[in-house]
Formats: sequence, C-alpha cells, structure tokens
Amino acid sequence: MNSNRLKVLLGIAGVLVALMIWNVIAHWGLVTVHVQSKPLSTVIKSIERQGGITIVTNADQTKPISMDVDLVTAPEAVDVLAARLDGNWSVGYVAGPSKADVSAGVAALSDGQRDRDFRTFGFGGFGGGGGPMDISDTVIDARQVVWKVSTQDGTQLQDWLNQLSMKTGLMAMVPRNWDPQVAKAPAGGKSASALRAMVKSVKGSYEEIFIVRVSNDDRTADNGGGPDRVARSEGGFGQRGGGPGGRDGGRQNFNPDWIAERAEARIAQLPKEEQAEAKKNFDDMRAFFEKMRALPDDQRQTAMQQFFDQPDVQQKMADRQAARDEKSGPEKRADRARNYIQRKAQITGKSSS
Repeated sequence: MNSNRLKVLLGIAGVLVALMIWNVIAHWGLVTVHVQSKPLSTVIKSIERQGGITIVTNADQTKPISMDVDLVTAPEAVDVLAARLDGNWSVGYVAGPSKADVSAGVAALSDGQRDRDFRTFGFGGFGGGGGPMDISDTVIDARQVVWKVSTQDGTQLQDWLNQLSMKTGLMAMVPRNWDPQVAKAPAGGKSASALRAMVKSVKGSYEEIFIVRVSNDDRTADNGGGPDRVARSEGGFGQRGGGPGGRDGGRQNFNPDWIAERAEARIAQLPKEEQAEAKKNFDDMRAFFEKMRALPDDQRQTAMQQFFDQPDVQQKMADRQAARDEKSGPEKRADRARNYIQRKAQITGKSSS
C-alpha cells in the first residue's frame, strides 16, 4: 500500500471517528425508548441512564409500560412516561443538613407518603400539561427557568425557597425544622443553579429528582391524577392543583405578582413562535381571575362557569386534553372514550327521566 493511499484511508477513518464523536455529543442527554409491555423499572432505568437523571415514583415498578420516543429531552421523556401512567410529574430538589436527611426525603417520595417532617415548596398553574390554566403544551424544564430575586422580609432558607418555587415552578423539599439563615441574598439566575448555590451556602446536601406521581389507587387501577395533581410538565408538587400553600399550607403564601413573574419567565423558555400565543393565554387568564376577585362570593361560581362554558375556552381545553391523550397511548385513549360514552349515557338517562 503506497503512502498516498494510506493517507487517504487514515483521513477517511479520522472523519468517521469525528462524525461518531460529534453524533455522541449532539445526542448527549437525549432519550430514545422503544418498549412494548416492559416493567416500569426497566423503562425508568433506561431514561435515567440516557438522560442522566434520577426518577422517583410511587407507581408499581412491575407495571407493564409501552413507550416510543426518539431523541427527546429528559423532561419530555418523563412527561410521556407520566402520561403512560396516567399520572403527573415535577422536577426539583430534596435538600437537608445531611445526606441522611436527603435520603429520608427521597424515600418518603418513593413510598408515596406525605412525610410531615418535611416541607414541600411548589406552586401550580401556567405550566403546560393540558389543563385550562396552562399556557402551552410544550414541556418546560423548570430547572432552566430564570429566577429574578425580589427583596423580602424573611432571609431564612425556607423564605427564599418559597420565592424561588413560586417564581419558577422548581420544586423544593426540606426538613421542616431545617431553616438556616442565608447570609447573603441569592444572586438568582437559572433556578436549579440558584437553589444549589443556596443550599451549599448553608452547608447542606441535596439531590435532584424527577418525581412521577400516580394516585394511590393506581397501584391496582388506572384512574388517573395524583392526590395533588402534580405538574404534568416540569413544575412543582402543586402545579396542577396544590394551590397556595403547596402541599403543606402555612408558610407559602400566595403572591400574585410572583406568579405572574413565573408565567413570564416560563414563557421565555418556549420556542419563539409559541411565546406570543402563550403570553395572550396567560394575560386572558390573569384578567379573568382579577375580575373574579372583584365579584361578590355568591357571583363567582356562576361567572366562572360561564367563562369555562365559552366555545373557545372549551376548544382550548379539548385541544390540550387531546394532546395529552396522544402521549398516553392507544389503550388509555380507548378507555377514556368508553368512559366518556358511559357518562354521557348516564347524564342523558337522568335528564330524560
């Protein structure tokens, strides 16, 4: 073999190696799963390995799962997995003064228990997941949402976690009795980085987790929803229905200005072509609830019913549910269709009688 030919072959080999390395780098952290009726534990391990994440769930690990996704982000893969389980998901951090405390918190979540020794910070709404309160169907990674820090009276760790979770949708869970003073106001920035910096500043430990929660009955039947209707997109334990105060109530007081900042920060994470519509959806919803607050109590329920009965609102809700059902798989779509027909027949029967 002459030297010129060898150089050509070596050059081709070098190009191929470079392409292989580039392919690995370009797809780093992306998830591909093609399984039919495999145990949930197997699917979770695959997503964790490819996405470089940790998933915690209270679902039955032996439950058979069918799932098909190609080169999606870890949050998108978890979103599809939650839909397959007819559950909800969120992303956040369990933190504490020691690794043992963190492990105890994670274990409580795995068991599906509400551990009263821990406090969870997470607020709902405007996250993306199919409900009328959502601004977009696009999965948003709460870890990337920017936290713009506001001055506040409290400077303990839990005071700052309250603000961070409300403004970004990132969940935080800490021992109830662990609330050290934060010597310097946080600098803000991307929520996950800001939270880690705060915990490190008070010499604490933490673990990042994606939690997929199903209803307690889901271990024996697929009846959907979690007890807290956790966010179907990255967001916080109360994103679908935790409401003011998160799961624990008390210290986490609702701040409408911070919630508005959260929506704007999350909209900024959407693709450019989706931001205008998402902003309009949020502005419409905010105007509606401001109107609700001005009404007497006895008029609110009627006004709310009239709002959600509007054809355009109904259509948006139907579109979001259809998008969610598309991820849940053909079996669950068929089940929902049968349940819908049965409910409609029952209603029709009652009205005719």
